[in-house]
Amino acid sequence: MKIEIDRKADAGYIKLSNKKIKKTISVSDYCNVDTDSEGRVVGIELLFISQYMDDFKLWLDLSNTAEYLNKSPITIRRWVKEEKIPYYRLGREYQFIKEDIDEFIKKNKKGK
Repeated sequence: MKIEIDRKADAGYIKLSNKKIKKTISVSDYCNVDTDSEGRVVGIELLFISQYMDDFKLWLDLSNTAEYLNKSPITIRRWVKEEKIPYYRLGREYQFIKEDIDEFIKKNKKGK
C-alpha cells in the first residue's frame, strides 16, 4: 500500500495494488475508486483533502516533505539521522505529519 498526496491537485491517492486500472467509479464528489478488470479495488482517490484536514492528519513521505520545505531529500534524511526533524519510520520508509513539520518550521524561526 502506498499513500500519495498531491498538494497542487488537493488530492490524495491510496494505492492498494499494482494492477492495471480498468475502471474508475465515482463514489461521491470527493472520492473515486479505481478497479481492475476483475472489479477489485486498485486505489482510492480522495479529492479536496484540504477541506477535511481538521479530521485528517496529512502524512508526507520523504520526497513530499523535501518539496514542502524546499530542501533536497538528502537534507531531510540528514535531519532525520541527526534527529532535528520529527518523523516516523514505517518499515524502511520515513513518514512525516504536516502539522509536525509546520511546528518544526515555527520552532526554527530566526529573527523577528
